[in-house]
Amino acid sequence: MIHVGVGHSHDLSTAEAAEHATRLAMGNAGIAKADIAIVFATINYQTEYEQLYQAVHANSSCEELVGCTGMSVLTSAGEFEEEPTLAVMVLRGEQLSAVSFTAQGTESEVGEQIQESIQTERRDNSLLVIFPDIRAVNPAELIKHIGGDGASLPIVGAAVSGDGTGAQMYHWQGTQATEGGVAGLLLTGNFSTEIGVAQGCQPIGKPREVTKADGRVIFELNGEPALENFKGALQLLTQDDIRRSGGTVFVGIAMDDTNKNPTRGDFLIRNLVGINEQHAAIAISEEVKVGQLVQFHLRNPLAAAEEIQVIIAQLAEKTREQPPAFGLYFNCLGRGKGLYGAANHDIRVIQEKFPGLPVIGFFGNSEFAPIGGRNFAHAYTGVFVLCSTN
Repeated sequence: MIHVGVGHSHDLSTAEAAEHATRLAMGNAGIAKADIAIVFATINYQTEYEQLYQAVHANSSCEELVGCTGMSVLTSAGEFEEEPTLAVMVLRGEQLSAVSFTAQGTESEVGEQIQESIQTERRDNSLLVIFPDIRAVNPAELIKHIGGDGASLPIVGAAVSGDGTGAQMYHWQGTQATEGGVAGLLLTGNFSTEIGVAQGCQPIGKPREVTKADGRVIFELNGEPALENFKGALQLLTQDDIRRSGGTVFVGIAMDDTNKNPTRGDFLIRNLVGINEQHAAIAISEEVKVGQLVQFHLRNPLAAAEEIQVIIAQLAEKTREQPPAFGLYFNCLGRGKGLYGAANHDIRVIQEKFPGLPVIGFFGNSEFAPIGGRNFAHAYTGVFVLCSTN
């Protein structure tokens, strides 16, 4: 069994907020000592990180502490936007072990350091959780250097965030808070993981097969010029569709070649970055290959609200036989109240399907999750991770 508890505090004193949140988490977990503490906090607590660490350690007896700042943080109690919040999740169980780490340098150097940190503890059912600083490392390049195989080592998490200017953001491990590079942890044990990715997109038309492409340029879809396909998709939109989406069209790439009927959650959403009238081609921000299915998408609040419902319902069905012990939710800064116009939208959907489940997370600068068995960096997504004991 894994004992898990979560707590939060809005106290403006770092020491008191960390003590209150940790005591609440420990009480909810029903334990006297924690093996792991995951801590997310808004930027105003960072200046007194030593007090934060000491309070968490004193009240949990936990040496393994990892986390980062977030412009907003969340727990199963709510999404706390635009208010000081410190959130703590504590975990203890013989079925679960954790190795925390930090890494600095180029994407290649960081990838090597992470692999070195986790290689002795990594197992077939491990989960890698990362909190990179996008001022120092490119999220997509980082994933390539850590490893893209999401089946053997799924990578989840989000890039750190902080103040509104993006100038202040930190991650921490143990007694140290740092900038740049990556912090994170490897979770290993007798547990299974289910991951859902909500991308908030409205599909346009039907999936089309890539019949001619070169790298990131698509020349033909279903044997016809890609640009003509794109123009045809636009004709399916109403003025309301365009207004709600801000007029931006994306391309979804189905990542599982064996799935000939991809639906929400099966697509990797990428930007449409160029149009070539001469060759009737379109360019996107991800390489594609002949035979893959793609579909045009719009992002809008209605699609986002519908998709999160679908994704969470699917996860509830998948975990019905093995109820989860805890959840992690990594939300994009572009979601929350800014997307829905109201607070707590996504966490309420989670609460409805998973009442009482301990959940912690934050609003990040990019998100990480596998799709179709491969790890990717995402944008504008909500990534929900469930861990169930076997």
